[in-house]
Amino acid sequence: MKQKINLFRESLKLVWKSAPGWTVANIVLSAIRSVLPLLLVVLIKMLIDAITAAVKEGQGFEDNQIILMIVAVAVVYFIDEISSDLGNWVRKNQSYKLEIFMYGLLHRKSISLDLINFEKPEYFDILTRASREAPWRPNSILNNLITLLKGAASLLLMTGLIFTLHWSMAVILLAVNIPGIWMRLHYAGVLYNFQKKQTPEARKSAYFNWLLTGDRPSRELRLFGLGDYFIKMFRNSFLRHKEEEMDIIRKRTFIEMISGLFKAAALLFVLIFIAGRTTGGVISLGEMAMFLLAFRQGMTYIKEIFGSVSGLYEDSLFIGDTFEFLNLEEKIKAEEPIASVKVFNDKIILENLTFTYPGNRSKTIDNVSLQIKKGEIIAIVGPNGAGKSTLVRLLCRLYDPDSGEIRLDGNEIKNIDPAEYRKLFSVVFQDFMLYNLSAGENIRLGDIGANVVDQENKIRSAAGTAGVDKLIASLPEGYSASIGNLFDDSRELSWGEWQKIALARSLYRDAPILILDEPSSALDADAEYEIFSRFREIVKGRTSILISHRFTNVTLADRIIVIDQGAIAESGTHDELMERKGIYHSMYTKQSGRFAGSQESDY
Repeated sequence: MKQKINLFRESLKLVWKSAPGWTVANIVLSAIRSVLPLLLVVLIKMLIDAITAAVKEGQGFEDNQIILMIVAVAVVYFIDEISSDLGNWVRKNQSYKLEIFMYGLLHRKSISLDLINFEKPEYFDILTRASREAPWRPNSILNNLITLLKGAASLLLMTGLIFTLHWSMAVILLAVNIPGIWMRLHYAGVLYNFQKKQTPEARKSAYFNWLLTGDRPSRELRLFGLGDYFIKMFRNSFLRHKEEEMDIIRKRTFIEMISGLFKAAALLFVLIFIAGRTTGGVISLGEMAMFLLAFRQGMTYIKEIFGSVSGLYEDSLFIGDTFEFLNLEEKIKAEEPIASVKVFNDKIILENLTFTYPGNRSKTIDNVSLQIKKGEIIAIVGPNGAGKSTLVRLLCRLYDPDSGEIRLDGNEIKNIDPAEYRKLFSVVFQDFMLYNLSAGENIRLGDIGANVVDQENKIRSAAGTAGVDKLIASLPEGYSASIGNLFDDSRELSWGEWQKIALARSLYRDAPILILDEPSSALDADAEYEIFSRFREIVKGRTSILISHRFTNVTLADRIIVIDQGAIAESGTHDELMERKGIYHSMYTKQSGRFAGSQESDY
């Protein structure tokens, strides 16, 4: 219970931070609406009694008291209606303010968390649950609390009124609803535990749905005729968790029906009691109507209260998922003593690096030691899965090694702010991003925060160096033209053209260290030749690391590092490694012999 109260308190803090003004308006309107029903019931009683008296005395409808009561009932009803409409409008405004606030928290947390989280299935379970609940669950807590307090205030007034009729009527009103609250609380917990258990299966359903509707899978889906297969996979996965959920809801509905039967029996007893008192002359017709309305309203308020209590209990379960995500720790951060390093002056030293991906038994990087000097061009080669791209992620401090260290100009990189350290790098990743934005914006994203005097010329220069300037110039709106296929008036590019855009993006960034991970994998022979024939001119003044399976490209490096099974197998110039007749010699001769004049490779 203490934990749930803490979660409520933290959730309400988020609600207040997101929209304090709307929160106050919501509370004030709810307080006003809690009093109006009682006032309306009393006025109706007075109206009926006034009409009854007028009938007995033979007075006309023009009696001032009757007209006054009618106007008063209409006014209170109107106030109740507009306060209800205003309340809905206020809640909608508060809800959207909270939604954008919570999305901001989720997004900022997501981009700050360590990249290694994306290698853990349990992280996606936590993220899925948080994304599903965070935008609206804190607001649900506030609304349930307000409904609870409003309902409790109204119920207290109505119960006091019914108590004046007979104390047993008040007891019946309260007692008949007790089974309902137990049922709601019980099944709230059952549904939460079920949904938490089914999160991996729900993600699997979402994945199969993406395979059937997404852009990237669409070509193979049609070519290999996989549509019916994945429809069946989606159906089986979807039904697996939905059928069990519906079974739980079916049981809950059955118990609700039994509870409804008891409520109807209670109402029957109350009607008989009130009718007897009325026909016996104990109470007036107006009082009869008042007590009936009060009892009916009391039932409604109890239902609201119990609904709010069960809602709060459910909220306390689900909001924990949101805070579980928001409380995840970032381990990749600057450690004391903090070093302020904004330039690269001498060399980077990798010493005894070891790294293993979560869930793997074998090491991806195994005791790697390496020096990278300023201005040097290094090529890293090796078979698929050897650990080349992982080494780059360690170097950029996207991952932290299990053991060993990386030093930049003598400073351990763990003592440097990660954001500042990464500004020293510009990278074309093997799985580079395709941004459905304008061509110019795609390039500018390489250094979005840069204070560039002549930004347009710098973008054009990067595009020219990457060999994509003519393509962009041919677009209807040039650098302002939207590229991709998600939005209207956009132009889709080939994979090779996208790769040139990614290369231009990396060149736009004024970083002293340039890393190119398979930068020409999708380029045609002419484009590849054009880039690598002037590679030294392109990377002039930068320390460059080239990862490539094209051995004709790596020969231009000052030094070639051969990675095999996570370890450095060989190191040297092209000529030195060829003379050594080791792994590099074997891979080079196989490629050049089998695919002479071709751009393909076995590696």
